[in-house]
Amino acid sequence: MVKRKLAIINSSSILKSYGGVAPFIKNLDPFLQEAFDVTYILLPDYLYKINFIPRRLIFVLYLIGKRAQLKKFDMILSHVPEGSYVVSYGHVPFVHIFHGNFNPMSQSRYWYGKYFTSVFESMEKRIIKKASLMYTVGVERPGIPKIFNPIHHDVRIKDNDSRSGFIFSGRLEKIKNIDRIIKVYGKLSPSIQQANSLYIAGMGTQEAFLKEFAASIPLSGKVIFLGNLKNEDLIESDSSKRILVMASSQEGFPMAIAEALSLGVPVISTATGDISRILKNDENGFLLPIDFDDEEYISSIERILKEYTRFSKNALISSAVFDAASVARSLIHDINKAISKN
Repeated sequence: MVKRKLAIINSSSILKSYGGVAPFIKNLDPFLQEAFDVTYILLPDYLYKINFIPRRLIFVLYLIGKRAQLKKFDMILSHVPEGSYVVSYGHVPFVHIFHGNFNPMSQSRYWYGKYFTSVFESMEKRIIKKASLMYTVGVERPGIPKIFNPIHHDVRIKDNDSRSGFIFSGRLEKIKNIDRIIKVYGKLSPSIQQANSLYIAGMGTQEAFLKEFAASIPLSGKVIFLGNLKNEDLIESDSSKRILVMASSQEGFPMAIAEALSLGVPVISTATGDISRILKNDENGFLLPIDFDDEEYISSIERILKEYTRFSKNALISSAVFDAASVARSLIHDINKAISKN
């Protein structure tokens, strides 16, 4: 039987771990490859070297140049709004996955990004109107079903006694409030700091500032920057840590949280996006207000360390909804059904 042709539009290769979009499709890839004839439409590495033009604009122009190729598929799956916007002007049905619940221009790296929020609002309206299928990774939108972050890895769950340290995983950008995490770490008791370093995995525009800030706190040598790890290496690193620590102002549902829970690693995070659907206070971690007090965060760390076995067990149990095989099965069914209708 000839497989149906599926194009996947992604701004970066699934071999990269920068942000949550690449690992999302990477974990679905084995199942999609089995069900479809899959082709990836990616922004070439050489175009990533252009820093004076917003990458979203570069991707739009690149995809416009690929429109002839995009006509050859039975279905197109896109994770990025600019990708879905371009294909919405074609005749091939497409799937759009919303990864955030806020306008991406609200956290643009460019000072003029805020002036393009209305442009992205109009793009989103067209996507909603034209898409054959839509899902949201974050908070459910009216008429748009939830899709959970798929988790698929072979990393061994570590014994609780062998774990040490806290880890942040994600883009090093202002919206992530990593400086707040470093500040909280600096206020922990010396005994907790001595037993647990703070690891920061990722890259971004705040890297230099964060390293300078970390150098100003007590036991600054205990704050370790890991850089941008491959996804497999990042998950392996997560597995040896005691707590995933986050403090974002805006999120959809971070892949980092799903990955940590799948390893039995409890999570402390701010209550933004759809995180509260999975993260429960005093069960698999703690959910704090965006404007949390440092003492609230410190108390949460101390509570988890005190009853670590219970928190770790609950973290692993709560990760069942992220099983990639189950997520993929439902998605593949919906895609085949939508193709048959066209």
